[in-house]
Amino acid sequence: MQGYCKVILWAFMLCVLQGVVAVLPVSQAQALTIYVDEANPPFMYRANERAAGIYPDIVRAISARAGLNVKIVPVPWRRALFHLDNGDGAVAGIYKNLERQKKYAFSEPIHREGLMIYRLKVDFDRETKIEDLSGMNVGVIRGWSYGDAFDSARTSGLFETSEAAGDDQNFAMLVNNRVDAVIAVREAGDIWIRKLELDDQIVRALSPICENQTFIAINRTSKDIATLSLINRAIAELIEDGTIETVISNAVNQAIGLGFH
Repeated sequence: MQGYCKVILWAFMLCVLQGVVAVLPVSQAQALTIYVDEANPPFMYRANERAAGIYPDIVRAISARAGLNVKIVPVPWRRALFHLDNGDGAVAGIYKNLERQKKYAFSEPIHREGLMIYRLKVDFDRETKIEDLSGMNVGVIRGWSYGDAFDSARTSGLFETSEAAGDDQNFAMLVNNRVDAVIAVREAGDIWIRKLELDDQIVRALSPICENQTFIAINRTSKDIATLSLINRAIAELIEDGTIETVISNAVNQAIGLGFH
């Protein structure tokens, strides 16, 4: 009889434990891996084997506010998208387009990026629109989508593109006349020009060709998709109290100072 009671007791305890695990928040059950680009400063990059930049810092703020256990991993952008396609974790700092919406669920926006045209000063002719790139060879980052409008113009053959691993390589191609223009996000492009001391050679348009919101994305088939509700609640709070703007400002200042080379 005593042995039977012990069996009943253990069975009861097992049921209780299973119930606890079932209702535990995802943050307590396991870490959510969020991949970021390792070579897109000041937004996301690898520094001292750690993810640094605007988007990793925003993710850290979100995870702290939401109580999520998050692991941020910097990798080449194509590898980040590979993980996302396989339902292996999430990706931060990604644009939303029609094709991606079929596969991924997106958070609320975490930032807005302005895409700028950069050209050699001697060639610049006040280009400010996608249509102004007609017939040019344009430097872009390998594996990137630049939003539906740009991607559509690219597919239609309005201009050619040359791909590189990062903005620094694209600007090197520009000063060596291997491309006619470079498309870069304002913060990243401006910092690289300062870092590479190209202020006297390259000029950027005064207004963006388009602005793209950025998000955290999770594959629609992923077991982690339930975390989006917690992430979205934290984003709303961080925007309302001004934390995200502070995070962005601090990350840009760090990148200008010593965040990348």
